[in-house]
Amino acid sequence: EGDDMFQLKLKEATWIPHLFRVSVVQNEYMGEKRQRITVRSESPVDYAAEARYQLEEIAKLTSS
Repeated sequence: EGDDMFQLKLKEATWIPHLFRVSVVQNEYMGEKRQRITVRSESPVDYAAEARYQLEEIAKLTSS
């Protein structure tokens, strides 16, 4: 039953945009490089805030 609930939640989240804050750490173990990727937070996309951020970044690039 737990696996079915997991699959249902996964299907509900498929193709819905989310913002993920991740951290990546690269380690070497027995001569092989590996990356550990950890999700720190997840949230739905706030399109208005993202648009403001993008406009601010464009303004920084064009003002130089």
